[in-house]
Amino acid sequence: MTYTQHSRAGKAKENEDRMMVTSLSQGRLLAVMADGMGGLDNGEIASEIAVNSIALNIQNAKIPTSIDELFINALEKADHEISCESSRVGLKMGCAVAIVLIEDNTLDCVSLGNIRVMCNDIVLTEDNVYVDSVGGTYLTNSLRGRGVKKPVRIIHYPLQAGWHVRICSDGFYNSDETDDASVIDIME
Repeated sequence: MTYTQHSRAGKAKENEDRMMVTSLSQGRLLAVMADGMGGLDNGEIASEIAVNSIALNIQNAKIPTSIDELFINALEKADHEISCESSRVGLKMGCAVAIVLIEDNTLDCVSLGNIRVMCNDIVLTEDNVYVDSVGGTYLTNSLRGRGVKKPVRIIHYPLQAGWHVRICSDGFYNSDETDDASVIDIME
């Protein structure tokens, strides 16, 4: 497997996207991306907490009963850490997040918010977004320190020869120059 990653800040603001790709034991690859929530404070801090917490929890996990349990535990721990930091600084913060684990020709993934996971241009995840009557967008599921909203939709997707997995933030797939834009490409 090979991968590339790229991120750029939107116009007139700090980049609130964070991402990490790391090789795990037994030929597994883990990728995590987070995108700070607009309208809340310290999106870059929430994203940093989410990426680091999720990666650490998955890397250090004892053998789980399932991938679903592994992902949900990692999301819950990251959400708790965001809650603690939010309380400590007295500000509301949150982020969209996606986790991808590739092993044995299987892609396991989850996305809360509006980070998309795709395989060979097929979008595997659903955006958790509400658009109001004047065009305002709001995430209906995310990490905000309020507990992980269930059920969490975890995807298990078989990979075929020549696969290409893409994880991308909304600024990337919407081609929005004013928003942060991040992408991770992983190829066989």
